[in-house]
Amino acid sequence: MYISKKNATNFELRGNMTFLIPFDDSISLNINMAKKGSIGGWIDNAHVYTSTKACSKVKSLFGSAWYACIQGFRYSNPNCPIQPGAYVSSGIDIDKVLNTDFPKRFYYGEYKMTTTFTRSSNGEKLGCGVMILDVLRPWES
Repeated sequence: MYISKKNATNFELRGNMTFLIPFDDSISLNINMAKKGSIGGWIDNAHVYTSTKACSKVKSLFGSAWYACIQGFRYSNPNCPIQPGAYVSSGIDIDKVLNTDFPKRFYYGEYKMTTTFTRSSNGEKLGCGVMILDVLRPWES
């Protein structure tokens, strides 16, 4: 997935996601955020979140953004589980994707968020993703 500039002021989320197995509640979720240090380098474990029942938890964390993603990636059903397949987005308004139930307050700075999905039963790694986030002070743009 990537962010694409639609015009001078609007951005959209594009890309694809491929599921080889159903994305359901038999999967565990781990989010580990590292903070960029003042002299460079990443300081791991700035924020850590672990949960079982990944599909239900992701749906809960995404809040109303879940339905925007479901429509944008053309999933056939907004409920868990998400069936195996390739799902492609031709563009989702980024403002709709940012309206989540994730914590609203963070210390400013640069973060590297690593998300890992594992099988709950045996810890087998199923997939992961890394995203860089830049949290600005309210008066910065």
